[in-house]
Amino acid sequence: MSAHLSVNIARRLPDFELTAAFEAGNGVTSLLGVSGAGKSMTLHCIAGLADPHHGKITLNGQTLFDHEEHIILPPEKRELGVVFQESRLFPHMTIRTNLNYGATQTRKPLADFNEIVSLLDIEPLLDRRPHHLSGGEKQRVAIGRALLSSPTALLMDEPLANLDLLRRREILPFIERLKDRFQLPILYVSHNLDETIRLADQVLIMRAGRIVASGPTEETLSRIEVQSILFGENQSPEPLTIVSGHIAERHPDGLVCIETPWGRIVAPNVEGKIGHRLRLRIRARDIILSKREPSDLSIRNTIEGEIGLMAEAGDSQVDVLVRPNGNPDSPVTPALWARITKHAAADLSLTPGTKVWALLKAVVLATDIDLDALN
Repeated sequence: MSAHLSVNIARRLPDFELTAAFEAGNGVTSLLGVSGAGKSMTLHCIAGLADPHHGKITLNGQTLFDHEEHIILPPEKRELGVVFQESRLFPHMTIRTNLNYGATQTRKPLADFNEIVSLLDIEPLLDRRPHHLSGGEKQRVAIGRALLSSPTALLMDEPLANLDLLRRREILPFIERLKDRFQLPILYVSHNLDETIRLADQVLIMRAGRIVASGPTEETLSRIEVQSILFGENQSPEPLTIVSGHIAERHPDGLVCIETPWGRIVAPNVEGKIGHRLRLRIRARDIILSKREPSDLSIRNTIEGEIGLMAEAGDSQVDVLVRPNGNPDSPVTPALWARITKHAAADLSLTPGTKVWALLKAVVLATDIDLDALN
């Protein structure tokens, strides 16, 4: 069943006017930006924890808030599951009791207790109390409690922000599971770029209270103007290329073949079963360009294409957009960015339309880019 969240609100904050207008359907919509951009306040307005000064919020046609009609539905009536940075578990209750506390008898459950416990791998924790759990375990329980409330939509306010990198990597697969298992809108607030790359179907870029860019994750985050917003406009950000794929084959030596719109990409140390979907992040500096088809090289991944455009990147470098020939079985073939020196571009006589081969020195899964650390 398809669900739909519609938001069009305004609220005056100390530093700016928050104005957020967007639609979110099933899947993960990430609200991405640096701290203080207005992301959490937007989520709080949707949840009923703060009131907008103007506007309207609806969920599946039900009005949660309407300034003109004087409708303000209380939080407990909004059919929303909310997960915060802190797990907010009751310390005197066992994990089983904490989970059951969130259950509702008034709506059809998304899944039964045992399925949610299994999905989040928290069965061994049920008889413990929160102070015996790690931060990642507490957040998995908090997610389970939110799901057991039978929400029509799930709001996640930087649920991994207080976890270290190891715990974040531990919990991300569980969020991927619930995204695949449950058909409901998930609004995911984050200032971590790689969490968004890994989880989000759609992304909303927020800056100073306004949504300044939006769209499908790969397409939006690969745009150079969006990267300038995220990484700071006073520097020349190194372009990132983001591409999705799935694990197609595993080799005995540990290498994995990933099927992408460009064809097969080989990468080491990739976890997941055959068919597992993932996204790759490629830095512009990790791409070498050649006008001849490469041979007898240690680099395994080469992509044939032509130059789409070239843009200066400071005094000595140029960013080159390569449009790959692509995989004929893929309806969309994303472009990729390379950053080379101006001297190299001149020496190779590179211009838009030039046929080239892009050699990928390094291909990585989304790991950990914190936007707050870059601004």
